[in-house]
Amino acid sequence: MGNLETQIKRANKDFYDIVGDSYEEIDGRRSEGLAQYVASRLKLISQGTDGISMLDLGCGSGFVSRIAGDYFKSRAAMDISSRILKAIRDNALLKITGDSDFIPVKSESFSCIAAFAVLHHSYSFEKMFNEIYRILKKGGRFYSDHDMDSFFYNRYKSLLKIYRKINDAKKHYLSKFNQLTEEIYNYSEFHQKGIPSDSIIKILNDIGFKDIRIEYHWYGLSPLTDRIFGEKSYKKGYAPLVRIIAVK
Repeated sequence: MGNLETQIKRANKDFYDIVGDSYEEIDGRRSEGLAQYVASRLKLISQGTDGISMLDLGCGSGFVSRIAGDYFKSRAAMDISSRILKAIRDNALLKITGDSDFIPVKSESFSCIAAFAVLHHSYSFEKMFNEIYRILKKGGRFYSDHDMDSFFYNRYKSLLKIYRKINDAKKHYLSKFNQLTEEIYNYSEFHQKGIPSDSIIKILNDIGFKDIRIEYHWYGLSPLTDRIFGEKSYKKGYAPLVRIIAVK
């Protein structure tokens, strides 16, 4: 099947081709509360840029794209899966099938590029971040959110293993789709043990991003954790989810 990077990309394509338009329903976390949370971030980003154009990178079912319509004049959504793109019903949205390491867009095209729950699917980050930097306008924002931090995972891995055994997403997906295999799921969720946020910040710095802001939070995991922790930011190691905003 090729090298590991190729296997991971193929698995992401296959997974989202298989789950298609059922993804949001099965995932169950794209709530109205989470939409309001994302909206508040996109609103601030649009106010800090020209607010003209936004790319939803690794868009899946178009959750972020839908929200962005209130804050950006034009929107595009890109995913490696053509089938999940076809499930998005939005005539004003430009849909692009492509690889995030080779984004088929001219340089300095977008005011904002959002990658929501995307980084944990990636084999590595350098190529993707270089492409994001290339196609952002000067002063544009890169917004990433909702990937687990590896430091948090390693700190609480025993508890997380118990949690994941009780809330077995893999088993749930495999039971729903006959075409889906454990291998496809595992490769598509490549960073199941979290993303290395410190390494990611270094890569962004080395590429040339500035004013990089990283925060850790709990919001969007479940109604219970939303009530307990709210949208408050925590120190590294005390919250699972990573939010990054960086400026070109």
